[in-house]
Amino acid sequence: MTSPNRVRELLAERADIVDVDGTRLRFIPHDFRRIFSTETVNGGLPIHIAAKVLGHLDLNTTQGYVVVYPEEVIRHYRYFVDQRRAARPGEEYREPTNAEWADFRDHFSLRKVALGTCDRPYGTPCQHDHAPLTERSAGIVQFRA
Repeated sequence: MTSPNRVRELLAERADIVDVDGTRLRFIPHDFRRIFSTETVNGGLPIHIAAKVLGHLDLNTTQGYVVVYPEEVIRHYRYFVDQRRAARPGEEYREPTNAEWADFRDHFSLRKVALGTCDRPYGTPCQHDHAPLTERSAGIVQFRA
């Protein structure tokens, strides 16, 4: 029977993995769980599935195992955006006209109310549209409470 230390030595020798200074890297068996989780999750396996495979009861444990490289985050984000855009009509991605930008910008300054700002999503009905007007000043509409 081969000892765990001998397995580590064989892996290091056969893989010939060295650090930046040239010294041979030393692995422990647990390192391979981390390598497995990083490679599979960064390769597209959903993290909750990796957690099950690794036997983790808490997803936070698996997240601690996975090394997230900035390039991977950018790649996955771009893939997500590309998939969403492919599902939407192309005319949604045209450049807005100056009038559309002005309408978008002015929309928010016209939604000020006495107690703060109406933060409704652009293009949706406002609960304050039918409130009684008390005064108009400098383009800001104020409402009675």
